[in-house]
Amino acid sequence: MTQIAQPDEEYKMDMTPMIDVVFLLIVFFICIEFKVLESKLDAFLPADKGARPTRVEPENQLVVRVHLEQRGTQVQDPTRPARFQLKGHKVRLEVGPRVCATFEAGEQELSRIAVDPSSMIPDRATGGRKLMSCVVEGYPGTCYEDIARTADLCRAAGFVDIHFGGGI
Repeated sequence: MTQIAQPDEEYKMDMTPMIDVVFLLIVFFICIEFKVLESKLDAFLPADKGARPTRVEPENQLVVRVHLEQRGTQVQDPTRPARFQLKGHKVRLEVGPRVCATFEAGEQELSRIAVDPSSMIPDRATGGRKLMSCVVEGYPGTCYEDIARTADLCRAAGFVDIHFGGGI
C-alpha cells in the first residue's frame, strides 16, 4: 500500500499584493483634484455674506410681484417640435405699490424708480450711496419666462442687485 505524502505546512494566501493595490488606490484618490471637474461648470452663485458680529440694519428693497391674470392656452409651436406657446397668457406686475398691467408699463415704472434720488440707499461697502436692491417674486401660475423677463426689465432699468423671492 502506498501512502500519500501530507504536506508539512498549510497553504496561505499572500495578502501583500492586495494591500499594495489598496495603498495605490488611496494615493491615487488623494492626489486627484476633484475641483478640476467642478471648475469647468459655469455657475453664478450668490456670494456667501456670512455671519457678522455687528448688528446690521435692514436695507430698503423694491419688491416686484408677478401675478398671473390669464393662463392662456397651449398652442403647438410650428417651428420647434415638442414645444408649445401660451396664447392669451397675461400677467400683471406690482412694482412696489403701483400695479402695472403690461411689461411695458412695468418697464417705465422701474426706470422712473431707478432715476429717483429717494431710491438711493447707503452703501455699507464703500460708504457712498447705491441704488436699492430689487426682489422679484413670482406667484402661482407664472412661468419661468415671466420671471426672467421681469428680471431683465429690472436689469435694463439699472438695478444691479436683483434677488428672487418665494412669492406664495
